[in-house]
Amino acid sequence: MKVRHQLGRVAVCIVVLFSMIGIAAAEDVEKKWRLGVALGGMNGLDTIDSDAGNVFSILDDRLERVNIFVDPRNDSAVFNDLDLSPSGVSTLYAQYAATKIFMVEASIGYQKTNLGTVELQAQFNDVEIPLQEPFNFAIFQIDAGDVERIPIQLTAMARFRPRASFNPYVGIGMGYSLIGYDPSAEFNELSRNMDASRGAQAQVTSAFNTQPQLQSIGAVQDLSGATVDARDTWEWHLAAGAELSVKRSWTLFVDLRVIQSSRGISVSFNDSGDFGIAVPNLTDSEDSVAANQDYGPMRVSRGGLIDGGSLQPGPNAPPGTDCVASPSQCTFLPVPDGELDLGFYYVQGGEVKYDAASIQFGVRYTF
Repeated sequence: MKVRHQLGRVAVCIVVLFSMIGIAAAEDVEKKWRLGVALGGMNGLDTIDSDAGNVFSILDDRLERVNIFVDPRNDSAVFNDLDLSPSGVSTLYAQYAATKIFMVEASIGYQKTNLGTVELQAQFNDVEIPLQEPFNFAIFQIDAGDVERIPIQLTAMARFRPRASFNPYVGIGMGYSLIGYDPSAEFNELSRNMDASRGAQAQVTSAFNTQPQLQSIGAVQDLSGATVDARDTWEWHLAAGAELSVKRSWTLFVDLRVIQSSRGISVSFNDSGDFGIAVPNLTDSEDSVAANQDYGPMRVSRGGLIDGGSLQPGPNAPPGTDCVASPSQCTFLPVPDGELDLGFYYVQGGEVKYDAASIQFGVRYTF
């Protein structure tokens, strides 16, 4: 949100500055063609927030709590996002002015942005559970890769002050974005590791007046890796901006747009949106569908998704302790050893809409 607020402040400052400096006569654009180019920034408006801090309370018919499920993951992951990160964007414009006020514009742009991070949390088999804590999940952030976007837009526009050198405008239009996706090396590695593993659905037990636990409930099966659906999308957009005539035929401009898309980029694991079933952030009755479902991570029993650490001799272990032969003398520490680790895993996926906001600064030439 900070980025969007800063872009808004910049836009306001530029508009005020344009209104203060009129340095050329008003430009006559009626029945003329105009070409322009602009550079700026674009920021995605949709995000998948971590659901690691969820709590599900179940009520009876007297509205008294009779059960509670707490998501076992580390709550500090709530600050991590899967989203279309702010990045640069460039655009070419062609306009035709039907009158002094109304114009039609065609444009094509280019943006390359990062998809953010996929949240992976794991409680490894040999990890020590702290006293007074039911779980010990570690957080890992996996770079989701890059998204390329080529927005092609057609916009109807209206200028407010056709006889003035400073000229605000608004517009509305439709478009189509060509989408490309390039996964990161670590995302591909995670997918390959998942594809080569076996595991079963696990369940987190109730935390109502007791310590919750994790237990396997599903049949062990082959797992499948990541699937990313990054199809092209239709969109509509609103535009607003201002022009400043600086020389005969030349105009500076600032352009702001909000884009709403019909599709998004979808990331899924093991043929599901998430790897593991998150506890919902919900309060519901004990006879509801949600209250009678199982929630919990996947227990990976063969293979492993990441190298999260290794057994290291504990503080009281004899010198030369072999942790394979004497695991009770050792502690699982975040020291990679080149081996994938077994345990309870969550990997969060989902769909991020292509909705975005942009601000660009450029120049136009009237023929």
